[in-house]
Amino acid sequence: MPPRRTRLRRAADAMSDNIEEDDASRREDEDAVVDEEEEEEEQVRRPKTRKGKAGKQRALEPLSDAGEDEVVPDNSEPVNEETFGNKPLDRNEGQKIQGMASDWNAMDGNLRAGAFTLLSEVASAVAEYGEGEETEKLHKLDVLMKEIVDIDVEILSHEKVLKQLHQQVVSGEQISDIVDRYEKNVQAELNSYENKTSRQKYAKHDKYASFKQSIYEVQHPDEAMPPVIEFIPKEDGDNSDDDDDDIQVGGVLQDLKCPITLTLLVNPLTAGPCGHSFSAEAITQMLGPNRATKKTCPAAGCNRMICLNDCKPDKDLERKVKAYDRRARRREDEMEAEEIIE
Repeated sequence: MPPRRTRLRRAADAMSDNIEEDDASRREDEDAVVDEEEEEEEQVRRPKTRKGKAGKQRALEPLSDAGEDEVVPDNSEPVNEETFGNKPLDRNEGQKIQGMASDWNAMDGNLRAGAFTLLSEVASAVAEYGEGEETEKLHKLDVLMKEIVDIDVEILSHEKVLKQLHQQVVSGEQISDIVDRYEKNVQAELNSYENKTSRQKYAKHDKYASFKQSIYEVQHPDEAMPPVIEFIPKEDGDNSDDDDDDIQVGGVLQDLKCPITLTLLVNPLTAGPCGHSFSAEAITQMLGPNRATKKTCPAAGCNRMICLNDCKPDKDLERKVKAYDRRARRREDEMEAEEIIE
């Protein structure tokens, strides 16, 4: 496996190349979407720092040498001999390990909020405005998305191992080989992942499923997407056990209409307890002014109790609604143009 920093930089550069190629072929009504994509790409290239408990800015150590165009503070604390040494760790060192795990978690959050969303939106635009070249471009984007998934798994492996080490330290276990144990356990996680087939790696990944969904809903409007596993060729090592229900991501047609107004969602809010989404004004009126008062979810067949505090803005869903509405208007315009020609 190539070093993580190199892979992350290569993936970011590839995203930029795909976006630049696609921008030249988009129509004027895509300008607003492109602006959002460029802003989100910038967030991926320059991940934010976060404040620790002591109020100081903690750098995301994994990006300390990601590129010359990134300004990264030099106060990061990697897991190495100088930081910990080969000596038993006390609870103070345990807190350091927990902080490092939080940094990896923050980095993964940036990746999910930036790169994954950006690639899905670019793929949707390519599928819609590919001008006959969408097949090749979508293949390149699919390869790139899988690289980003690999990076996501790698980041989560570091976080997982650090959390495990933290638990061992705070429970009183004497650890004198922290560096070796950290590196060995991370490598074991990555080796396990590398030994999986493509179906085992990507079919269950929620962001890869969203990526495929963004393409399918453009190419097959008003059709439910089949399980993601059907888009990934079978390899040696795949068997019938991989085709069970827990890997069948897909097959669901997302309803973009509000259960209350029965029209397209406007400023959608999604309820945490049940996952149903509503137009902001409609659900606010239904639940009443007290944000903590719970009522039965108005979605058909749902008995969960929700309140306004449970309902959060859903920007991803809002983008999907706008894209769906734009495509519907485009189809109407094309149909009207055909009628005039006839």
